[in-house]
Amino acid sequence: MKLLTLDISDSLVQTLRAARLIVVLTGSGLNPASRLSQSRDGMRGLWARYDAAALASAAGFQNDPSLVWAWHEERRRRALLATPNAAHRAIATLAEHVPGTFVVTQNGDTLHEQAGSPRILHLHGRFDQPRCSSCGMSHTLSAPPEKPARHGPYPAPPACRICGNLVRPGRLWHGEAPAPPVWRVAKGLAANADLVLTAGTSCQTSAVAELCYEAVGRGAQLVQINPNPTTLDRVASHCIRGAAEKVLPLLLARAWPGG
Repeated sequence: MKLLTLDISDSLVQTLRAARLIVVLTGSGLNPASRLSQSRDGMRGLWARYDAAALASAAGFQNDPSLVWAWHEERRRRALLATPNAAHRAIATLAEHVPGTFVVTQNGDTLHEQAGSPRILHLHGRFDQPRCSSCGMSHTLSAPPEKPARHGPYPAPPACRICGNLVRPGRLWHGEAPAPPVWRVAKGLAANADLVLTAGTSCQTSAVAELCYEAVGRGAQLVQINPNPTTLDRVASHCIRGAAEKVLPLLLARAWPGG
């Protein structure tokens, strides 16, 4: 494994240019540059007194569905106010140079879509795609969420138009496996990738780690962009220490000078 700073090696540049199917794995490390909180963090103000992990759990939803729904709606509201940062834009540019570039993101926002990436798989669901907690029917949100009141009570989640049960947030609960159709696509991409590029994620969730090991086991190179060491450093071909919004534009500029 080659440990790099922002001194991007020629071998990494050649690897990037030669790749025909690139899987870009992204996570909440992309969020701060777009003024969003990271998924494992709570949120300031009203929500600072709550346990974010409990609010992202099936047990939390069962115990207080109105509170959990309000928290997820606030996350959706903030995501709607955010804009893509340099990392999102660089990943979209990578897809222009390598048409076989796929984004597999753990984030629930649509910043990759807004930046122009054409092929995006949301491994953990999206804020704007809730579904029934019982029958799984998708639910269309009619309006952008309003900023919640300082204190509750909060309105109950909407009811499913098919079975009448409560609609749950579109994001996976902590510990919940990706939807089978989404997981099949993700596994297929990992199995056929020439290169897996991680940005803004330490790949701590079991599903994302499995995708990386699957790809490496089938001969793909793993390139990690992360400010800190990760458990996958030992199997990565290259590790670049730094924030994705700073590293990715530099990497693309080295690989394709002049745009």
